[in-house]
Amino acid sequence: MGRLAVMSVLGANVEIGDITYSTGAERGPGEPFVVGQDFAEDGKIWIDFVDPNFERILVELRVTFGKDDTWSGTLSTPDRSVDIECTEG
Repeated sequence: MGRLAVMSVLGANVEIGDITYSTGAERGPGEPFVVGQDFAEDGKIWIDFVDPNFERILVELRVTFGKDDTWSGTLSTPDRSVDIECTEG
């Protein structure tokens, strides 16, 4: 993500279960996906990644900022959801 006054997703690569998604080759291999919508406010980040035709949501990221400078929440596909924890860097 960029460091602007508003949220800006620069790219992503997600591996969940046996499926990998990527916003482009520079982010790694995977089925193509793009940012459908993103939201950041009051210590929350929500991002929906969709297929390149914007017809269906492939991956949802829902995290909140907690203590120890970590983000925690879930990464979900229509078939699976995993708990995650993220740090800056």
